[in-house]
Formats: sequence, C-alpha cells, structure tokens
Amino acid sequence: MIYVGMVIETIIARPDIETYSYDKRGGTAIVITGAAARIAQEVALLERLHKTGWFGNVCFISGTSSGALNTVMLNAILEKQFSWERYHSILFSISNDDIFIRNGRSLPVNNKPYCSLLARVINDSLRYDSLGNLPFRSAISVSDISALPPHSKTFRLSNVKINNESNPGINLVDALIASTAIPVIFPPARIREPFNLPNSSFVDGGLADDHLPYKAVLQFEKYRGFGVDTLIIVSRKSDTKPQINTELMNFGNPDPRLSGKLSRWLENMAKNGFIKSMKELQQKYPELAARTYVYIPDFPENFPLLDFNNLKQQYDVTAIWAKTNKPVSLEKYLEENAKENKK
Repeated sequence: MIYVGMVIETIIARPDIETYSYDKRGGTAIVITGAAARIAQEVALLERLHKTGWFGNVCFISGTSSGALNTVMLNAILEKQFSWERYHSILFSISNDDIFIRNGRSLPVNNKPYCSLLARVINDSLRYDSLGNLPFRSAISVSDISALPPHSKTFRLSNVKINNESNPGINLVDALIASTAIPVIFPPARIREPFNLPNSSFVDGGLADDHLPYKAVLQFEKYRGFGVDTLIIVSRKSDTKPQINTELMNFGNPDPRLSGKLSRWLENMAKNGFIKSMKELQQKYPELAARTYVYIPDFPENFPLLDFNNLKQQYDVTAIWAKTNKPVSLEKYLEENAKENKK
C-alpha cells in the first residue's frame, strides 16, 4: 500500500551535476517508456522481470504514454488484484478498431473507442477511479499542449506529493488519456478537477522531457528523503527518426501548423532520443545511474508504432527474446550502443 511516512537522511546537494547524495537507499523503482502499439513488448518484459524476481521490493513506478498504461496494470498485478493471463486476454483481443476511427487521412483520429475501452478496464475491471486508488507509489507524465517545443512543459502526476501538480484525487482515466495522446495523431485531453495543473489540454508525456520518465524517480527520492537502491528502465524496440517519420506520414496528413509538436515527439521517440536521455541520467545523476538497469528487446522483426492488430505476435516475439536476455547496466548499454554507432 502507499507509504505515508518519511525517513529524513542527510542529503548533500551537488549543484555542478544537479544531483543528491543519499546516506540511505532502498527499494526498486521502475520506469516504463512510451511504446504506442508496441505496448505488448513492454508487457512481455515486465512479466519476465516479475516472474524472475526483479520486482521483489518495488517502491515506485513511473510511466508515460503506453508506459503509463502499464504502470497502472503493473500496480494491479503486483497487488494480486489482476493476473498476467487476464491482462493477456484484454491485450490480445485489441485491434485498431478498439483504439481509433479513421476519417480518411485527416488528423487527429477519433479516439472514442479507446476512451471507452480504457474506462471499462480501469473503472469497471480494476475499480480504480483516481490516482489515489493505485496501491503503489506511482507517477504518470503528461505534457501541456499549449506550449510549443522546445518549451513544452512536463507534469508528473503522482498519488503522493512528489511535486506541486501531484494529487491523489486526479481522475485516473483522464490522466491516462492525456498521457497516451500522441501529439497531432490523437486529440489532446482535458483533466477534470486539475487541482494545481494549468487550465489547458494535455498530450503524451514524451512530447517534452519524459520520453524516458526517470525524473519522477528523482522527485520521489527527495519526497521520501532517501534514494532508491535499483532503477529498472523498460522500453520497446526503438527505431530511427526517419523510420518513425515515414510511418506517421503514411498514417495521415497533420496540420502544418502543428508540425513542430510532431517533429519534437518523433525526435524523442527515436532511439537517439532515448540514448540522449540515458546519457543525461549518467552525467547528471551518477549515483542513480550506477544503480540503473536497462531492459530493451532486440530482435529482427519490426512492428509499426500505430498498428494494434498484432499485439499477440509482438508479445510472443518479445517473450522469446526475454527468456535468454536479462537487464544490463546503464553503463554497459551505453557502451554497447556507442560501439554500434562506430560500425
């Protein structure tokens, strides 16, 4: 259940690297990135980690976009309110028609089917209404649509007071619809009773700072007064920006006035965007980086970001990969990718 106490330890500020040194550490934090229709890849990885003992002492979960969806589902599974098999039955039955309705090539798409599906799963099956219903301390990232990149602001909505915008009363379905709203492709979302949020509409948390949503973990550490012992980053197979751009351009015709938002999202979602964020973590927050593991699949198959018709196939391919691969340290992951880039 939600931890309500606070343990105050000596915190030594080091402004040169914008980090903190903690005398005490404990617990495992999980960070889950956006994946769009590749959500099933992250499900396979999370299930493997759970069944092989990596989630024995989870203290915080942070997610953005489809990672926010998996944050909520992981809460239910770790609480033993839901099973992986039950999650499979929902996930594998989903098709594009359950997510959006196309109107030719115009954008954004109509996402009413997705909103209805989300309400059925979150409200009816899980019986979660607000962030405060989540049994584990968690955060969901959203971005303010009113600011143009690179000035878009990230808000990290949590069930514990890790920042000014966090409030357990925030409607959970509203937060998820906002966090998963790919800019330009899906319509932005409002949040009822926004508390300390601006009077605005919100989109995918990956539009601004949280395509790798680890900063909520930093805020959580400061909130409770001591650090986490382990951080695990879970993500899907990544593409290059040109690969993603080609798919999205084939998907529809975005308004040229909004191309800046889509371009920024593309940069963040591409592999280089994740690598850049991981390097930032390593450079600015070395103590946390030294305790960070990365779990990202690597297989020859390619799956479109916006095709929800093949979720079981994605799950199966990733599950096979996961059986013979474990998370690697952040340092090793960056070293291996540096070698690939030199080839």
